[in-house]
Amino acid sequence: MPTQPPNDANSARHDDERTAFRMGIRAAFEPPPDDEGTADQATTTLMSWWNHLQCETCGHTFRRGDRVRHDAQTSAVAHLDPALNCGAPVDAAAPVTADTPADGTDDLSEFADGLDTTWPPAGDTPVTRLEPGDWRTMEPRPPLARARCLYCGHTFRNSEHVIVCPCSPSAPACGAAVHRDPAAGLICWESWQPSGQVRLCPVTSSRRVQPSGTR
Repeated sequence: MPTQPPNDANSARHDDERTAFRMGIRAAFEPPPDDEGTADQATTTLMSWWNHLQCETCGHTFRRGDRVRHDAQTSAVAHLDPALNCGAPVDAAAPVTADTPADGTDDLSEFADGLDTTWPPAGDTPVTRLEPGDWRTMEPRPPLARARCLYCGHTFRNSEHVIVCPCSPSAPACGAAVHRDPAAGLICWESWQPSGQVRLCPVTSSRRVQPSGTR
């Protein structure tokens, strides 16, 4: 029985698809350099080697979705978000101790507030919005490091919503905090404590005293 000659067009198309698939996988792990092989822009993914590391310029951690500039020769990575005073020159008149809010922050905050109203935390746990100038968003003097979420380990940024003092949020006794910002994709509180109650303090390891009438 004679065999049908291969279709050159289909073969070429399959080769192109395989090549595109391999390039997509490679791009997910490492952003390709530009034509000069020195630097390029990339979007941080869960597979990016710099994910969760701390930016040497602004001191914030790199998160999924962060736009960065990556130097292929030195492996240096820096944020491209002007709100972090990292990707663009800092205005000399702006305070150096707090991050500059990005354009559109008010709209995002209104959306986050509306989402909190629609989907409140379990047990009516109070949620705090980190305003510009809050010490948790500011870069401290060395050797101290920026404050980080107790669950995801990322640094706090302006206008994010958090649970302060997770073992006693109604009467905060410490400055530790956990993200509770579903509008930003940060559902650390629900992922960590779905019931909304912390029985063991993550800071002091002491057992929380339950109010009378509760179990």
